[in-house]
Amino acid sequence: MKTVKYLVAGLLVACAMNVQAQTSFREMLKPIETQLEANPNDDAAVKNMIKDYRKEFKKNAEALTALGYTFFGVKRYDAAIQWADQAIAVNKNYGDAYVLKGDVAAMQDDGGGAANWYQQAMTMDPKNPNGYLGYANVYRKVDPQGAEAAINQLRQTNPDFPVDAELGHYMFNADNMDKAYEYYSKSKLEKLDEGRLAEYALVARSVDKNEDALRIAQFGVQKFPESNAFLRLAIISSVALQQYDGALSYSEKLMNKEGETNSGDLIYFGQALAGKERYEEAIAKFNKAIEVDKTNIMPYQHISETYAKMGNEDKAIEFSRKYMELNPNVKPSEYTKLAGIYMAKVKKGDNVEVNYANAMQVYDDAAKKYPQLKSWAIYQKANDTFGAEMDTIALKLYNDLIAELEPKTDRDRTDNNFLATAYRNGGYIIWATLNDSQAARPYFEKLIAIDPDNSLAKKYFDAEKAAQEAAAAAAGEGADTVQPEK
Repeated sequence: MKTVKYLVAGLLVACAMNVQAQTSFREMLKPIETQLEANPNDDAAVKNMIKDYRKEFKKNAEALTALGYTFFGVKRYDAAIQWADQAIAVNKNYGDAYVLKGDVAAMQDDGGGAANWYQQAMTMDPKNPNGYLGYANVYRKVDPQGAEAAINQLRQTNPDFPVDAELGHYMFNADNMDKAYEYYSKSKLEKLDEGRLAEYALVARSVDKNEDALRIAQFGVQKFPESNAFLRLAIISSVALQQYDGALSYSEKLMNKEGETNSGDLIYFGQALAGKERYEEAIAKFNKAIEVDKTNIMPYQHISETYAKMGNEDKAIEFSRKYMELNPNVKPSEYTKLAGIYMAKVKKGDNVEVNYANAMQVYDDAAKKYPQLKSWAIYQKANDTFGAEMDTIALKLYNDLIAELEPKTDRDRTDNNFLATAYRNGGYIIWATLNDSQAARPYFEKLIAIDPDNSLAKKYFDAEKAAQEAAAAAAGEGADTVQPEK
């Protein structure tokens, strides 16, 4: 997902522990937390504070567990266990004390022990979701179905808990975005907290459900007006849907709140401006994105694309080259963009030989960097050449592709698609451009073998049959007029 790193700073992560508004013990806990964070092993510094705390809350299992989590937070696991045990002694049905013991076991890489404590929490405090969630987290990799089933138990024990949202969150953490979307889509937006709502929008974006992502983001903007995460999600989704007016409106609101300080925000602002054909303004935003973060190289590619839309191929090439020089992991699609700019100059008749050679060299460079892309490079070269109506050269390239792929015994679907295109376009050139129907026949025979429903192949064979029938009819008519020898 491209937008994850960009968004993570703006997302609010839901707290793992179900914190309740117990102001009294929370307030008394704060100085203990502060002291332990500063000096985790200085027991003397917190001795009196803990003594007073315990005196006040010795019968409160929740307060004792909260103190245990304070020690947990500074990796004082033995102390955390001691306070969890005291909480259980006060109230054996308080589930979060068992969850704390499970969390300690999990941090010590004792998955089995953690699962046992989470199961204890589920048994002793069946309406408390934390045991189910802890169990699912431990088993999400080794037993995804079992983990999912554990969370689903909450439907029976705690019908008010947003189970589908939690399952969506669980699947998000397991990097199963399709499942995450499936569960989240069953949730009611008004029931989701800020973190889950933002995550739902992000999940929708990741599975290309941009309409849903925008709807969720817009709901978030209204419900949580102080959160910039939803503005960002709304901008991204609007750009993806090419709803540039909306993207501009959200971008301007975000800039008014934060200023032009985020490179990612400026890139999306620039894309929205380019979508409205405000190209100079878009380029200014992309340049500002570079100024804000010189390590972000994506603006160079966006500047290239914007100049290409303006018809300024020379500038487009300059910035595309700059982007590729700075990017050690150039994608095939980015080689295609650069070659396409050169081919645009070819189609304009601008220094055709040089620009065509440059376009072909781009694909050769891709194949040199990634040898596994050799077939793809030939395929792209042939298609670009065919698109420029340079049919004779295109035919040679298609024949090169056929020679490359036909001997392969382990062709995959992509190989067969490349091969089908080579047969189709190669056959078409010979049949329609070179007017040699007979020489085209082997191409269409091979094409129909791997693509039985190909319309051009069917058209060729129908035309061939019609020509044969017409020739036979003409021959028959001629025979009727010939006088037999006496």
